[in-house]
Amino acid sequence: MTVITFTGGSSLKLLQAIVFLTLLLHLRPALGFISSVGDADSDNIRCLDGERQALPKLKKGFLDAYGNLSSWGSGDEYKNCCNWKGVHCSNQTGHVLELRLGFSYLGGMINPSLLELPYLTYLDLSYNDFNHCHIPEFIGSLGNLEYLDLSRAKLSGPIPHQLRNLSHLQYLNLSCNNLTIIENLEWLSHLFSIKDLDLSFTNLHVANDWLEVVSGGIPKFFEDICTLRELRLSGNNLDGQLVERINDLSGCAKDSLEVLELARNQFTGSLPDFAILHKLEHLDVSSNSLQGVITEAHFSNLSKLRHLQLSDNSLTLEFDFNWAPPFQLDEMYLRSCKLGPTFPNWILTQSNVTTIDISHAEISDTIPAEWFANLSPKLVLLNLSCNQIHGLLPNVSKMPLNAHTIDLNANRLEGPLPLFSTNLSSLSLSKNRFSGSLTPLCKINGGLLGFLDVSDNLLSGALPNCFMHWPNLFILNFAGNNFSDEAPSSLGLLSMLVTLSLRNNNFSGKVPAWIAEGLPQLIVLILRSDKFNGSIPWHICQLKKLRILDFSLNDISGTIPQCLNNFTAMAHKGKSSSNLFDGDYLGTDGGYVCMGIYVDSAMVVLKGREYEYGKNLGLLKIINLSSNKLSGKLPSEISSILELVVLNVSKNNLIGENLQMIGQLKQLESLDMSWNRFSGETPSSMSELQFLSHLDLSYNNLSGKIPSSTQLQGLDATRFIGNWALCGLPLTQKCPSEETPPQSEPTDE
Repeated sequence: MTVITFTGGSSLKLLQAIVFLTLLLHLRPALGFISSVGDADSDNIRCLDGERQALPKLKKGFLDAYGNLSSWGSGDEYKNCCNWKGVHCSNQTGHVLELRLGFSYLGGMINPSLLELPYLTYLDLSYNDFNHCHIPEFIGSLGNLEYLDLSRAKLSGPIPHQLRNLSHLQYLNLSCNNLTIIENLEWLSHLFSIKDLDLSFTNLHVANDWLEVVSGGIPKFFEDICTLRELRLSGNNLDGQLVERINDLSGCAKDSLEVLELARNQFTGSLPDFAILHKLEHLDVSSNSLQGVITEAHFSNLSKLRHLQLSDNSLTLEFDFNWAPPFQLDEMYLRSCKLGPTFPNWILTQSNVTTIDISHAEISDTIPAEWFANLSPKLVLLNLSCNQIHGLLPNVSKMPLNAHTIDLNANRLEGPLPLFSTNLSSLSLSKNRFSGSLTPLCKINGGLLGFLDVSDNLLSGALPNCFMHWPNLFILNFAGNNFSDEAPSSLGLLSMLVTLSLRNNNFSGKVPAWIAEGLPQLIVLILRSDKFNGSIPWHICQLKKLRILDFSLNDISGTIPQCLNNFTAMAHKGKSSSNLFDGDYLGTDGGYVCMGIYVDSAMVVLKGREYEYGKNLGLLKIINLSSNKLSGKLPSEISSILELVVLNVSKNNLIGENLQMIGQLKQLESLDMSWNRFSGETPSSMSELQFLSHLDLSYNNLSGKIPSSTQLQGLDATRFIGNWALCGLPLTQKCPSEETPPQSEPTDE
């Protein structure tokens, strides 16, 4: 089978690729890629002296920090190089045929001594670190190569055109390197034996000869490869009318293609009629700029279709109500396609489906009860979010036990929470009208639950004490309900928890010490707008990974702990991504658990307003202690939190004169210290805060002149009022030094 991959997909696709390549390595003998090579008789094979001498030269070029090539030695016990790690020889001749050095954590450079292995057919240097070296041109002289894998090896620069000389090459993988300088693709047309080609994460569209090599977006020489089964061109910013691109696909390729992936490009126009690709099993044109109406005629000839991915385009599916598709899908991704307003009847015919995503589909209907009852036992993911689906949720207890991810958020579902499958790993019910107790969710006790979001509903009562059932929980959001009483102690058993939001409820009692003692992985902690009292426990400073801390709008008293400098994730720049979580996570048992398309989000107060942050949440570092009864001074240790973006301590009883430390927080964008009892002069260091766009110092006891800077003088005067001795712009009250002395009237003399 021929596999051609240019994809630029998600982490899930990368995992699938790794699994596929691993499987391919195990199946290579059955596929005829190996010529009499094996480890079973390696003791009887003696490598040739010339080739044995070449391998230490190759090793000398590598940096082998972990000693993975320690068997490449010079003692008597190491004389037979066919026994060296990663080296495979011919059973008949003793020639070195294969070097399997992928995942060996090698660095350094690729030495030309490879040319002294003229019979080499297999070379794998993937998943190493060659520190942005170029792909050596001499690899094009290894004329017997059938398999070449340099993926994820931190290589850069142009793809050498000398690779055109590898006429026997069947597998080529250069993906996930910094190969952005692709000047010429003509060499591709000389790979007459190529079956599997992976140029993922490259910019094919910038090649200056793309139009010469490509007719209508599809490489012309692919059309006549009759063994072609899988063609992947995703993630390369290709453009043009997709209809023309598909119509240009001629030759025997159209009669053999089973997989076609064109996702994450810039194709425009309507969806083509794929009837000419009658063997198609896998179709992915997601994340383009396609538009128009799709009818059943587009798929009338695709009886073998198993995977359909049309998400993130502007497509409308108008199928006859009684249409019965000729295919049975395994995976269905139709996010953002218009399917409504009624629930699409044809979906009820798909009895083998494992993945269903019909979110953002403009469905304003109830869920057919018989559909839930007849869902495939193989179902893994169900996403109906962001529609206008209303009414009661059908009996989900009859759903397949294999269903791991259910996302029903942002609909108008109502009634009490139902009993869900015990094996759920991800459940999102936010932004609906569910009411009553949370207790039914305690039946989810399979230990797999990693994500639970029931925010912005009408749920009420005390939280049940059943969190010990969810040891792998890492996202927990109860915000925007009517929960009351103290938070149960079993919450302190969630040692994997990264986000905890109890915002906008009626939780009471002291801030629990177990938050810091039992939840060491916390990054986001939001207890905003509840009824917590008492003081802030000093244990809170143990949360070294914390980036967002919001205790605002409570009844918390006492002083601010002086150990805030322990929030090292806020103090150091680190490698923060724009997303905290997006898609997948790895459980504690090493098992892979799919989390669908989840992106962590939180309501945060920024620049005086409340915003919901999702994809950029990971860039924020926030401390919000406003609207409490805190007293004492602002700890000087806060000056160590150098990456702090938002600081809000407004509406408390804080005092203190020396606020110069604020000027050390160079990343501050929003600072609110209003309605306290701070005194003394406004710190001159505030004029050095270049990113400061929101400042409120009103209603304190500050005095002196407002420091001069473009940011401060450009603010509204209301941000400084209520300070009896404060003067200077933007206030109208001038400072004494700025008063102009009265001039006397000139006399005749």
